[in-house]
Amino acid sequence: MKYLVLVLSLLASSVPADSRDDISLFDLEGVWHNQRNEKVIWTELAGRPTVICMFFSHCGYACPRITADMQAIAEALDQVGGDTVQFVMASFDSVRDHPDALATFAETKGIDTSWQLLHGDEGTVRELAAALGIRYRREPGGAIAHSNLIVLLDGQGRVVYRHEGLGEDLAPIIREARKLVPSP
Repeated sequence: MKYLVLVLSLLASSVPADSRDDISLFDLEGVWHNQRNEKVIWTELAGRPTVICMFFSHCGYACPRITADMQAIAEALDQVGGDTVQFVMASFDSVRDHPDALATFAETKGIDTSWQLLHGDEGTVRELAAALGIRYRREPGGAIAHSNLIVLLDGQGRVVYRHEGLGEDLAPIIREARKLVPSP
């Protein structure tokens, strides 16, 4: 978590983007496992633009919408060589969203098999949420109240765009992602 305080302070909206150039989400040290139970380390994701969100698979309200928005962004980018953009969904739920549960979720939702659906321990989840500026809290009964945010990172792991809310226009994040896709 050595970068956590620095990342949080530099991700604040009052900080000009150019002063964040040396901060990378790919510097986070947490270890995750994907829906195929493969170990995923952030540094391994470097080099390609990334669209990332946080969710939990048993969410009944916001997360299905966030998932659909992620899929819509991927579909829009497929038209311009978007296979260079990687998609990551990291779960808030370190207890229930183990790799097998994430694999079932991905299959049920028709999520592209190239996507990374990530499971981490509680500390790793907290570190990522803080780095992305996502707030969450566990509720009685297992629900998780959380910010609704999709983040676009460049190939170096720097935040390029933050899409906040549910049902909001996806055109701005798609436009920013297209700028990161090499021309054919």
